Amino acid sequence: MTATTSLTDGLDALGLQLPETPRANGSYVTWHRDGDTLATSGQLSREGDGVIKGPIQAGDDLSEARRAAQVCLLRALAVARSALGDVEQVRGVISMRGYVACAADFEQHSVVLDAASELILALFGEAGQHIRTAVGVSSLPSGGLVEIEVVFRVAPQIDGQ
Repeated sequence: MTATTSLTDGLDALGLQLPETPRANGSYVTWHRDGDTLATSGQLSREGDGVIKGPIQAGDDLSEARRAAQVCLLRALAVARSALGDVEQVRGVISMRGYVACAADFEQHSVVLDAASELILALFGEAGQHIRTAVGVSSLPSGGLVEIEVVFRVAPQIDGQ
């Protein structure tokens, strides 16, 4: 979302849309708001009823893993839309933590997660500059390839809303 473009327009321009709101699959909530920040729970690389599966191996083509990272980010934005009532209330990104299910010799975690970071920057411009952690793990829930959690900067609350 640059100064002249809404987040929705930015998604449309990239040919992307937000999925249905993800639900918690356990004893947790999908988001927590504190003032002008909104943190999401980890969003797995799910599309519709399916999961983009891991693990990725050293030497594998990274395109599917990078797409999985973008899917996770779109799911996090869908959580924010649900939490705030309007995705346009998201003002930027503070931090992103990403997990990649991979073999022990895989070393391109950052390249995979760059796909989500690049999408953040395309949508938010300077307000999307964020800190990030990239971690390789042996497995993720449901056999997922990527999981991402995001802390967004959001519009101030009005009258306790």
